[in-house]
Amino acid sequence: MLKSNTLNKIIAAAVALTLWAYVITTESPMQTRVIRGIPVQFANLDMPAAVNLTVANDVAYSVDLTVEGRRLDISTLTAEDFTASVDLAGGLQQGERSFPVNVSGPDNVSILEKRPPRLTLVVEDMVSVSKPVRIEYTEAFPADKEPGFISMFPESIEVTGAKSQVDGVEYIRVLLESRALESVQKSFVAAAELVDRDGAPVEAPLLLSHTSVEVRVMLCSVREAPLVVDIIGEAPSNLEVTDMNIPSRMRIRGSEPALAQVGTLTAAPIDISKIDVTSGIPLTVNLPAGVEPADASDGISVFVTIKGIETKEFRYASNEILTEGLAEGYRAYVTEGDVTVSVSGTESVMAGLVKEDITPYVDLSGIDPFVLGPELPLVPQPVQLRYEKALRKAEVRPEFLNLNIVPNPPAESPPPEEASSETPLPEGATTPEAAAPETSAADGGEKGGGL
Repeated sequence: MLKSNTLNKIIAAAVALTLWAYVITTESPMQTRVIRGIPVQFANLDMPAAVNLTVANDVAYSVDLTVEGRRLDISTLTAEDFTASVDLAGGLQQGERSFPVNVSGPDNVSILEKRPPRLTLVVEDMVSVSKPVRIEYTEAFPADKEPGFISMFPESIEVTGAKSQVDGVEYIRVLLESRALESVQKSFVAAAELVDRDGAPVEAPLLLSHTSVEVRVMLCSVREAPLVVDIIGEAPSNLEVTDMNIPSRMRIRGSEPALAQVGTLTAAPIDISKIDVTSGIPLTVNLPAGVEPADASDGISVFVTIKGIETKEFRYASNEILTEGLAEGYRAYVTEGDVTVSVSGTESVMAGLVKEDITPYVDLSGIDPFVLGPELPLVPQPVQLRYEKALRKAEVRPEFLNLNIVPNPPAESPPPEEASSETPLPEGATTPEAAAPETSAADGGEKGGGL
């Protein structure tokens, strides 16, 4: 009896399992499920019509799917079981464009919804630009040490992609482990990393002509040495050198034995006659083998400050031109014409310069008036300029003037005093009547007026 019950249970379980498997495989109800993060690929991006265009996709696009199928069919599905793509054929034009997303998957699964159903893409010019390679280090070096004698291949890398994304790349970074450097030159191979102007990595999908860079570098000692710089020539006449910053020392790097042999350094002379604008003039310094400029003196220069020369003109009438040195008793005068004086100098000098600061004159100290005779004209005499200001240049036009020399007129005598018509009065007389003598009878005059 016990054996019969056990056998019945086994048979019942087998029947139940068979029925469950049948329901699951043939009669299972339909179910839905969401499959997330299916990457989107771009088809026909390399067609001839798109040869100079590309998609500026800053991110990796993906879609989410809602699928339906039998529970057994969809329970094990992953994103790898589906393919999402955007066909760019015939629709690749500059600007913002919308494209439908096409999705395919297993045949026994229905796709009920895709999110997003379309992608809005920005289509741009595709460009290739060479970007410089820069080496950076994981740690800072001591003040008396720095990397030197660096060579790398390549020194620049061509970056290809959408213009806006390529423009966002400032340089290619190669990161080296500081502690790996030694006092002899070693080779390293490091990955090339796109970097923007802030030093942050650029994640855009861009194509690089090289994905790694080979670097040769050594850890150098650094010291400072005296530097001699000779300045030759003069600034052009229309310019003035107002300041020169000439370095007297230079930082150099190399191996300890090489640096120990360095004394005073000499730079090639700087010719300021060839300089016409304020600028830094790079120095060419003769360095011994095994020594090169340290970072602090890379591009060491003489900085020359240059300013333009200002010009002014003043006009002087003939009577404003002095004559000097003529023998006593004679005078000279300009027979005709004025002169124009042109002067030039620095801004500070010219700012306060006025006409009265310059005196045009003719020196006649070598002229003998007795030989010339009265009012004989001189041969044209040179006009000279006298001034105390620090002028760069002073010119007069015309350079020669015609003058006459004449004797000074004789000194005029003062006019003689005229005699007085009045007779002086005798002492004690106050009127002419009082001073007149009385008439007597003997003189034939009458006295008293009577008959």
